Parts: sequence; C-alpha cells; structure tokens
Amino acid sequence: MPVDVHPELAERRSDYPVLDRTTYLASHTLGAMHRDTPARLAEYGRLWATQGVTAWDTWQPEMTRVADLVGAVVGAPAGSTVLRQNVADLLAAVVSCLDLSGRRNRIVYADDVEWPGSHYLLHEQQRFGADVVTVPISDDGGITVDEERLVEAIDDRTALVYVSKVLFRTATVLDVTPILAAAHAAGALVVVDAYQAAGTVPLDVVALDVDICLGGSVKYLCGGPGAGWMYVAPRLAGLLRPATVGWFGHARPFDFAFDEIEYAEGVTRFAGGTPGVPAAYAAAPGYQAVLDVGVQRIRERSQSLTQRLVAAAVGHGWTLNSSLDADRRGGHVAFDPGQAQRVHDRLIARGVVLDFRPGVGLRASPHFYNTADEVDAFVEAVAEAVAAA
Repeated sequence: MPVDVHPELAERRSDYPVLDRTTYLASHTLGAMHRDTPARLAEYGRLWATQGVTAWDTWQPEMTRVADLVGAVVGAPAGSTVLRQNVADLLAAVVSCLDLSGRRNRIVYADDVEWPGSHYLLHEQQRFGADVVTVPISDDGGITVDEERLVEAIDDRTALVYVSKVLFRTATVLDVTPILAAAHAAGALVVVDAYQAAGTVPLDVVALDVDICLGGSVKYLCGGPGAGWMYVAPRLAGLLRPATVGWFGHARPFDFAFDEIEYAEGVTRFAGGTPGVPAAYAAAPGYQAVLDVGVQRIRERSQSLTQRLVAAAVGHGWTLNSSLDADRRGGHVAFDPGQAQRVHDRLIARGVVLDFRPGVGLRASPHFYNTADEVDAFVEAVAEAVAAA
C-alpha cells in the first residue's frame, strides 16, 4: 500500500465543515467550503449595509488583493491576475483580441478531451473567420496523450492555442512545455487552462513563460462559484486589446467617459463589467489555505492518496480511466466498477460524495484535508454498492 504522505495536513479538517457530515471526495468538482467563508460574506454584507455606495472604496482594492492571492497559487507576480465571473467570460475576452480576418486565423486545441464549454466558444469563432483545428491527441479517451500531435498542428497560421494542464475527465496531466515552445516559435498565443490543476498540481506561469493562464475557483482552490481568474504575462498585457470589454476595463471607470475605450493598464483591461465582489470575498479563505499549505505539499499528499485509490481499484478489477503513473495524473481518479451511475447514486445516498461522468464512470478526488482511512473506507463503500447494484 502506498505510503501516507503528509498525514499532518488532516489537522486542517476542522476548517471544512462538510467533512463533519460526509465522506467528501469531490474536490475536483466542488471543493469544500472553508469555515471562514461565511464570515467573509458577512463582512461584504456589513460593508454594503453600513456604507452603501462608499463600500466601493473597500471593495475595489479587495478585488485586487484577492486576484493577487489566486495568482500566487500559480506563481503569478502581483498585479498580473484579474477576476471575472468564469472561464467562459475570460476566454471570450482573450479571443476577442484576435484579428481573424487574415492568414493567421487558426485556433488549435485538442479534440474531444478538452472542456466542452471552451470547445463551444472556440468552435463558434468560425463565424468570425477562424480556422478551427481540433487535434486528436489521445486514442483512449484521454488516459494517455501525445502532446506532440498538438505541437505538429501549430504553424505560422496559428493565432491561438488552447490547452488544459489537467484534463477534466481523466485527470491526465499534460506537458505544456513543448506546446508553449512551438507556439512561441510560430508567433502564436497560448492559453493554459489550469482549472483542474490550480491548488493540486504545481504550476509556475513565469518559469514556463506562459502567455495566459486561466481557471476558476470551484475545485481544488475551494473558492466556490463566480470567481474566475486569469493571469496575463506582463510582457503581453499592455499589447492585447480585448473587444469584449466593460466599464471596469477602462483606465478611469468612474469618469463615465462616453468615448472610445481607454484601456486600463495591464491585466485590468480584462476586468469586464461590474465585478462579482461577493464571490471574491467568498473565495479568499480557500486561496489563503492553499497558499498556507503549499501546492507542492498538496501535490505530494494528493499523489499518495490517489495512488492508494488506484491500487485498490486495480485490485478489485475495476476499469481504471486515469493514468497508472502518478506523475501523469492530477488530483482525481476516474474509474468504472460497473453500473457506475447506480453505484454513484447509492454512495451519495450514504453520504459518500463523488461524481459520475459519462465515458469514465466515477471520479473521486482526495484533497489535502482527506485521510488514508477515508480512502480505504470509500473503496469498501464502492465495493458494497457494486454488490448491491
């Protein structure tokens, strides 16, 4: 059985109330709420209730502080990350910077294994002149991948490459380094989607020379919905001119100037309209906890717990739909014990929280606040549910 690494992190379990009530292995889909989040939301409400419109004097700098917090999780320097409602909004703003009317009009991304929402948005750019190229990088549904196929699809006609650091169905970790190198050599931008990576797989956007990195707070960051975030490399932020803009992307939003937009400095030009202040207040405790623990420690604990789950799944003869290689696997394990939907429903009814996804079966994600005993009990509960299904 794999060694239980960093068991001391279980001391933080009391910070996450849902763990008192359930066996919670669903941080890949909705991370557990930090106990300080209600107080943060109450603080937001108190400011609104007592200060009215002048609460913006506190809210606006707080949005910047919280953006810097989540940026630090992926190695972004202060002032290079912005908050917006979700990845769809942020990706749309990035795509709106592109001139798709000329020869450099290609958008390249992986076929079938990427997040469907991003596929919908990128695919629809065809109506504006994009040549959308989807590349089959896996022959087994995303358990193993060949990044070189994506590299080979990049040429001097490529405007944008979109790639996930961790695939959402199978948790396969992609090596984005050769993709970045090929895109930069061709003069193309790269968007790295870190939604399934941030908070559980180390990522340093500066060291990797990432152009744009985006994600949300719903998963391992334990920040809840409504707090999408995006890093834009400072070398690029002042050069990009998003067409999908709002008043908070203006250099002086409270001037209410009715004229051509004067973009805010740097990444702030991507801020869009009125920001989701309560979402930022809610997300901050989750971000801070991840930073306090350290993503590298979280990764080491995650690998020890997921390897434990993988070994048990293989031992039971269940179909494994994630990589056997811990270094190529993110924070969750996808497996199919048979009749996965029914098994899922039985587990949920017992207070064992995970999820089901078509094509891969069950997904479970022991985070840093879970224990080896919980993983073992979970495996036993799955076996019982399979026998009863």
